[in-house]
Amino acid sequence: MNTQHWITHFEQNAAITRCITLPTETCTLPEHIRRPLARSIAIFQLGESGGGTRLRRYARKIAPLEQFRGYMRAMDLFVAEEQGHAALLGQLVDHLRGTRLQKQWTNSIFRTLRVLVNIEFNIQVLLTAELIAEVYFGNLYLRVNDPAVRLVSRKLLSDEMKHLVFQREFLAERLATLSPLMQRLWRWQFQVVHRVTTRVVAWDHADCFRAIGLPPADFRKRATAAIARFSARLWQRVDDLAGESEKTLKTSAFPARST
Repeated sequence: MNTQHWITHFEQNAAITRCITLPTETCTLPEHIRRPLARSIAIFQLGESGGGTRLRRYARKIAPLEQFRGYMRAMDLFVAEEQGHAALLGQLVDHLRGTRLQKQWTNSIFRTLRVLVNIEFNIQVLLTAELIAEVYFGNLYLRVNDPAVRLVSRKLLSDEMKHLVFQREFLAERLATLSPLMQRLWRWQFQVVHRVTTRVVAWDHADCFRAIGLPPADFRKRATAAIARFSARLWQRVDDLAGESEKTLKTSAFPARST
């Protein structure tokens, strides 16, 4: 994993995020859109506002491995970027005249699961949230005619797509070290986590989705397509790494003869 590339990316992106200023125009969205949208974004804002303690602990554990040198620094910057997203979303909730949340039942459930189950499961929940965020902010950008909503949605969509590449590179390295049985188990567990999370989000944000012209069933379909694309690229990378490892082993076992 090229951790230095990601350190540079996150550092440069942090400077861009700090320069973002929301438009000052008053929100003019109709009430039937503004209210459910403000509540929906407030839920996402709460989800982005975690401190990343367990992720940092995991990063410290694997950072000494050769292929993950620098991962600790990259993870610190990644968590800081997520907190920057929380700040932007908080401003957006204020713009929509909504209420920032201190707690919310679905968010509490997912936080509890991430604490109770192992750290690998924590990574899966985080990744699922990012896949859902890609679909969510992409649709806000396309469907909500408000300058502030479009600005923040476009920025977060761009960042989340990069996050998915970051997570894919990391996971491919980790999954390539697992046995075929453990890989199948991970794949199955990931699918289950994503399916359940997608259904919960579709139900919890249904009013918002309908208000912006996105039926919840359509959201679920788009979320399913997103995980399919991600998984195809992830497992292709795992196969590539396995092939590279096998080639290296053969070269080591049968070194070229000198002439």
